[in-house]
Amino acid sequence: MKETSLYLWHHRGGRVGVLLLLAMVFVAVFAPLIAPYEPNAQISGSELQGMSLTHWFGTDFLGRDILSRTIYGARVSLFAGALAVILGAALGIFMGITAGYMGGWVDSTMMRLSDAISAFPAILLGAAIVAVLGPGFVQVAIAIAIAQSPLFARLARALAISEARLEYIEAAESMGASKASIILRHILPNAAGPLAVQASLSVGIAILLEAGLSFLGLGVQPPTPSWGQMLADSLRFIDFIPAYAIFPGLALTVVLVGVNLLADAMRDRVDPQHQNLGGGE
Repeated sequence: MKETSLYLWHHRGGRVGVLLLLAMVFVAVFAPLIAPYEPNAQISGSELQGMSLTHWFGTDFLGRDILSRTIYGARVSLFAGALAVILGAALGIFMGITAGYMGGWVDSTMMRLSDAISAFPAILLGAAIVAVLGPGFVQVAIAIAIAQSPLFARLARALAISEARLEYIEAAESMGASKASIILRHILPNAAGPLAVQASLSVGIAILLEAGLSFLGLGVQPPTPSWGQMLADSLRFIDFIPAYAIFPGLALTVVLVGVNLLADAMRDRVDPQHQNLGGGE
């Protein structure tokens, strides 16, 4: 872990990604201390004001400070993205490694289920699941997790099939190790690197899906601030209050750039063949 952290810091893209994400995490965690106003405070007579010294990013149609709502929106996007990836990785890795190692009807059943999930576009599947479960933070995270689980399932299955053919697995089996023990103690640790890269990539996808669902009104419900919901609300006023859309969109862009840079650096760590392209020092 320490060597990986040092590698990411010495990788140019990885260092920038780490700094961007740390900055956004800091903003999310310390939002009550950073935000100049309460995110849901409606200031009468201040509706749809432009950028000023009082309201740096302006105000929305209810007189709420856009800067404060953008800062608090980081909590929803980052935490929902992280929770969705954790749940999706757990489900997908379980399906994939079990299918790859067990083979037979288990493999066929798990992969057909994964194919069925993959048959639907992620945003449509997420919308359908939220429609059944109802809108909300946890519901959105579960919907995104289910939509992303096939990505982990396919990768985990391929890694499990590759590892299961190696001699040390046969040795463990000959010594009477159980299948669960082999999966947890041997296959999963050796597959951790590529799966970590997939997880870092999936965070960006999950954050984008959360923003998309919130944009459609299926994500975290008002008055809780969400970047996607703010972008949806800004469409009616974008001609004369462009800051209403620019700053939530810019915050979302910063997070996605940071996640992608970090994912590229982690890919270079796992696969040295990409190092020259990835900008490692």
